[in-house]
Amino acid sequence: MNNNNVPTISSNMPAPSTPVSEFYQNRSVFVTGGTGFMGKVLVEKLLRSCPGIKNIYLLMRPKHGQDINGRLAEIINAPLFDQLRQERSNELAKIKPILGDITEPELGISQNDQKILKQNVSVVFHSAATVKFDEALKLSVTINMLGTKRLVELCHEMTHLEALIHVSTAYCNCDREEVREIIYSPPYDPQKIIETMEWMDDSLVNTLTPR
Repeated sequence: MNNNNVPTISSNMPAPSTPVSEFYQNRSVFVTGGTGFMGKVLVEKLLRSCPGIKNIYLLMRPKHGQDINGRLAEIINAPLFDQLRQERSNELAKIKPILGDITEPELGISQNDQKILKQNVSVVFHSAATVKFDEALKLSVTINMLGTKRLVELCHEMTHLEALIHVSTAYCNCDREEVREIIYSPPYDPQKIIETMEWMDDSLVNTLTPR
Protein backbone atom coordinates (compact mmCIF):
# COMPACT_ATOMS: atom_id res chain seq x y z
CA MET A 1 0.00 0.00 0.00
CA ASN A 2 1.47 3.34 -1.09
CA ASN A 3 1.12 6.52 0.92
CA ASN A 4 2.14 9.71 -0.86
CA ASN A 5 2.62 11.45 2.47
CA VAL A 6 5.35 9.04 3.58
CA PRO A 7 8.82 10.03 2.31
CA THR A 8 10.83 7.31 0.68
CA ILE A 9 14.30 6.51 1.99
CA SER A 10 17.02 5.68 -0.48
CA SER A 11 18.78 2.39 0.23
CA ASN A 12 22.16 4.05 -0.13
CA MET A 13 21.55 6.57 2.64
CA PRO A 14 23.65 6.21 5.83
CA ALA A 15 22.19 4.08 8.58
CA PRO A 16 19.99 6.02 11.03
CA SER A 17 21.74 7.29 14.14
CA THR A 18 21.48 5.09 17.24
CA PRO A 19 23.25 5.18 20.63
CA VAL A 20 25.54 2.43 19.32
CA SER A 21 26.44 4.21 16.09
CA GLU A 22 26.92 7.44 18.03
CA PHE A 23 29.36 5.69 20.36
CA TYR A 24 31.56 4.67 17.41
CA GLN A 25 31.55 8.17 15.90
CA ASN A 26 35.18 9.07 15.09
CA ARG A 27 36.46 6.05 17.01
CA SER A 28 38.81 3.39 15.65
CA VAL A 29 38.54 -0.33 16.29
CA PHE A 30 41.13 -3.13 16.35
CA VAL A 31 39.92 -6.65 15.51
CA THR A 32 41.77 -9.94 15.87
CA GLY A 33 40.26 -12.94 14.13
CA GLY A 34 38.67 -10.60 11.61
CA THR A 35 39.23 -13.07 8.78
CA GLY A 36 37.15 -15.74 10.52
CA PHE A 37 33.40 -16.28 10.21
CA MET A 38 32.32 -14.16 13.18
CA GLY A 39 35.06 -11.59 12.59
CA LYS A 40 33.96 -10.84 9.03
CA VAL A 41 30.32 -10.50 10.12
CA LEU A 42 31.40 -8.10 12.87
CA VAL A 43 33.42 -5.91 10.48
CA GLU A 44 30.60 -5.72 7.94
CA LYS A 45 28.04 -4.87 10.62
CA LEU A 46 30.21 -2.12 12.10
CA LEU A 47 30.79 -0.49 8.71
CA ARG A 48 27.17 -0.75 7.63
CA SER A 49 25.52 0.31 10.89
CA CYS A 50 28.09 2.78 12.23
CA PRO A 51 28.95 5.11 9.33
CA GLY A 52 30.80 7.47 11.67
CA ILE A 53 33.40 4.87 12.59
CA LYS A 54 36.88 6.11 11.75
CA ASN A 55 38.96 3.00 11.00
CA ILE A 56 38.87 -0.74 11.56
CA TYR A 57 42.33 -2.25 11.95
CA LEU A 58 42.44 -5.98 11.18
CA LEU A 59 45.23 -8.21 12.46
CA MET A 60 46.14 -10.41 9.48
CA ARG A 61 48.92 -12.73 8.39
CA PRO A 62 49.98 -13.96 4.95
CA LYS A 63 48.37 -17.29 4.06
CA HIS A 64 48.73 -19.73 1.19
CA GLY A 65 51.23 -17.46 -0.53
CA GLN A 66 48.88 -14.48 -0.37
CA ASP A 67 49.92 -11.27 1.40
CA ILE A 68 47.59 -9.38 3.74
CA ASN A 69 46.47 -6.89 1.08
CA GLY A 70 45.51 -9.72 -1.25
CA ARG A 71 43.62 -11.48 1.55
CA LEU A 72 41.80 -8.27 2.42
CA ALA A 73 40.78 -7.73 -1.21
CA GLU A 74 39.40 -11.27 -1.29
CA ILE A 75 37.43 -10.74 1.91
CA ILE A 76 35.76 -7.47 0.89
CA ASN A 77 34.84 -8.93 -2.50
CA ALA A 78 32.87 -11.71 -0.82
CA PRO A 79 29.04 -11.69 -1.01
CA LEU A 80 28.88 -10.58 2.64
CA PHE A 81 30.05 -7.11 1.60
CA ASP A 82 27.83 -6.80 -1.51
CA GLN A 83 25.51 -4.22 0.06
CA LEU A 84 28.37 -2.02 1.23
CA ARG A 85 30.15 -2.25 -2.12
CA GLN A 86 26.99 -1.28 -3.97
CA GLU A 87 25.71 1.46 -1.67
CA ARG A 88 28.67 2.92 0.28
CA SER A 89 31.84 1.48 -1.19
CA ASN A 90 33.92 4.26 0.40
CA GLU A 91 33.30 2.63 3.81
CA LEU A 92 35.47 -0.32 2.80
CA ALA A 93 38.52 1.97 2.68
CA LYS A 94 38.23 2.22 6.47
CA ILE A 95 39.49 -1.36 6.81
CA LYS A 96 43.23 -1.19 7.48
CA PRO A 97 45.19 -4.49 7.50
CA ILE A 98 47.83 -4.86 10.21
CA LEU A 99 50.51 -7.46 9.53
CA GLY A 100 50.81 -9.78 12.52
CA ASP A 101 50.29 -13.23 13.98
CA ILE A 102 48.54 -14.07 17.24
CA THR A 103 51.13 -16.80 17.92
CA GLU A 104 54.13 -14.45 17.77
CA PRO A 105 55.68 -12.26 20.52
CA GLU A 106 54.02 -8.81 20.52
CA LEU A 107 51.51 -10.44 18.15
CA GLY A 108 54.09 -10.13 15.38
CA ILE A 109 53.14 -6.46 14.93
CA SER A 110 55.85 -4.00 13.85
CA GLN A 111 56.81 -1.16 16.15
CA ASN A 112 55.34 1.37 13.71
CA ASP A 113 51.99 -0.43 13.54
CA GLN A 114 51.97 -0.84 17.32
CA LYS A 115 52.37 2.92 17.61
CA ILE A 116 49.40 3.46 15.28
CA LEU A 117 47.23 1.13 17.35
CA LYS A 118 48.31 2.60 20.68
CA GLN A 119 47.53 6.15 19.56
CA ASN A 120 44.26 5.56 17.70
CA VAL A 121 42.30 2.55 18.91
CA SER A 122 39.34 3.00 21.28
CA VAL A 123 37.72 -0.46 21.07
CA VAL A 124 39.31 -3.90 20.70
CA PHE A 125 37.44 -7.05 19.63
CA HIS A 126 39.49 -10.16 20.32
CA SER A 127 38.05 -13.09 18.39
CA ALA A 128 41.24 -14.84 17.23
CA ALA A 129 41.21 -18.40 18.56
CA THR A 130 41.40 -22.01 17.57
CA VAL A 131 38.09 -23.77 18.10
CA LYS A 132 39.24 -27.24 17.07
CA PHE A 133 38.51 -29.68 19.87
CA ASP A 134 41.40 -31.91 18.74
CA GLU A 135 43.92 -29.11 18.20
CA ALA A 136 47.45 -29.76 19.44
CA LEU A 137 47.53 -28.65 23.07
CA LYS A 138 50.68 -26.54 22.74
CA LEU A 139 49.20 -24.64 19.77
CA SER A 140 45.87 -24.18 21.58
CA VAL A 141 47.64 -22.67 24.58
CA THR A 142 49.76 -20.43 22.34
CA ILE A 143 46.76 -19.06 20.45
CA ASN A 144 43.96 -19.02 23.02
CA MET A 145 45.90 -18.19 26.18
CA LEU A 146 49.28 -16.68 25.37
CA GLY A 147 47.86 -14.76 22.40
CA THR A 148 45.16 -13.28 24.62
CA LYS A 149 47.73 -12.34 27.26
CA ARG A 150 49.85 -10.57 24.64
CA LEU A 151 46.82 -8.70 23.34
CA VAL A 152 45.93 -7.50 26.85
CA GLU A 153 49.49 -6.24 27.27
CA LEU A 154 49.11 -4.23 24.05
CA CYS A 155 45.74 -2.89 25.23
CA HIS A 156 47.33 -1.53 28.41
CA GLU A 157 49.37 0.80 26.20
CA MET A 158 46.44 2.12 24.14
CA THR A 159 45.93 5.68 25.33
CA HIS A 160 42.30 5.97 24.17
CA LEU A 161 41.06 2.45 24.93
CA GLU A 162 37.50 2.32 26.27
CA ALA A 163 36.57 -1.33 25.82
CA LEU A 164 38.10 -4.75 25.22
CA ILE A 165 35.60 -7.37 24.07
CA HIS A 166 36.79 -10.97 24.26
CA VAL A 167 34.77 -13.28 22.01
CA SER A 168 34.98 -16.65 23.71
CA THR A 169 34.14 -20.05 22.27
CA ALA A 170 30.61 -21.33 22.68
CA TYR A 171 31.59 -24.35 24.77
CA CYS A 172 34.09 -22.93 27.26
CA ASN A 173 31.81 -23.89 30.20
CA CYS A 174 30.45 -27.12 28.77
CA ASP A 175 30.66 -28.84 32.16
CA ARG A 176 28.00 -26.52 33.62
CA GLU A 177 24.26 -26.93 33.22
CA GLU A 178 23.75 -23.19 33.72
CA VAL A 179 26.21 -20.47 32.73
CA ARG A 180 25.82 -17.15 34.49
CA GLU A 181 27.20 -13.78 33.40
CA ILE A 182 30.08 -13.90 35.86
CA ILE A 183 33.81 -14.54 35.67
CA TYR A 184 34.52 -18.13 36.70
CA SER A 185 37.82 -19.05 38.30
CA PRO A 186 39.91 -21.21 35.92
CA PRO A 187 40.46 -24.83 37.01
CA TYR A 188 44.22 -24.31 36.64
CA ASP A 189 46.52 -21.30 36.81
CA PRO A 190 46.71 -20.04 33.18
CA GLN A 191 50.25 -18.69 33.62
CA LYS A 192 51.49 -22.05 34.88
CA ILE A 193 49.94 -23.79 31.88
CA ILE A 194 51.69 -21.33 29.54
CA GLU A 195 55.02 -21.88 31.31
CA THR A 196 54.56 -25.65 31.21
CA MET A 197 54.02 -25.61 27.44
CA GLU A 198 57.18 -23.54 27.01
CA TRP A 199 59.55 -26.05 28.66
CA MET A 200 57.78 -29.34 27.97
CA ASP A 201 58.75 -31.20 24.78
CA ASP A 202 56.10 -32.25 22.28
CA SER A 203 56.17 -35.95 23.13
CA LEU A 204 55.45 -35.27 26.80
CA VAL A 205 52.72 -32.76 25.90
CA ASN A 206 51.06 -35.35 23.69
CA THR A 207 51.17 -37.88 26.50
CA LEU A 208 49.55 -35.48 28.97
CA THR A 209 46.99 -33.98 26.55
CA PRO A 210 44.16 -36.49 27.26
CA ARG A 211 44.36 -35.65 30.96
